[in-house]
Amino acid sequence: MTGGLAKRYARALASVAKEENRLEEVATELDAIAAWLADEELSEALTSPALSHENRQALVAQMTDSLGLSDLTKNFLGLVTEQHRLDHFDGMRRAYGDLVDRELGRLRASLRTAQPLSDAQQAEISSALEAQHGKKILLSVEVDPALVAGITVEIEGRTYDGSARTQLAHVARTMSRTGSAG
Repeated sequence: MTGGLAKRYARALASVAKEENRLEEVATELDAIAAWLADEELSEALTSPALSHENRQALVAQMTDSLGLSDLTKNFLGLVTEQHRLDHFDGMRRAYGDLVDRELGRLRASLRTAQPLSDAQQAEISSALEAQHGKKILLSVEVDPALVAGITVEIEGRTYDGSARTQLAHVARTMSRTGSAG
């Protein structure tokens, strides 16, 4: 599925969810469905041409009931299933999340650190990013000892790299150029 088609599905869902003032609730439900569909065996079964339309719909109905989804999300998933687009659900979910974030004036940022950061340090980084971008920042944090020291931040498709690993690689490149020039 093209990104454009996933975005059209997401926009349609977001339009209705916004009217019902349930943007975040639906996003949470879509995440629950994605976790359910992450089961490779189940996902393959649902997208298999060998599974009849009736059995596919029944299986999806069982899942929506077990997850306690709202009617809006159940209907959306039913439509996606009926249109044979379940294998593209994750693209729709991501596009929907982007729309919700934009609507609510927030950005997602990924922070990688060599060492765990305190809550105060995370809050300070988040505040600095909010000041720089003028939006609420939703920060996900990952500890990556391979960075050696420092941090990297990924936001809006840009990476800010303050890791020791990158600095050391830069020094090594400079030294190799200097050494080979002489």
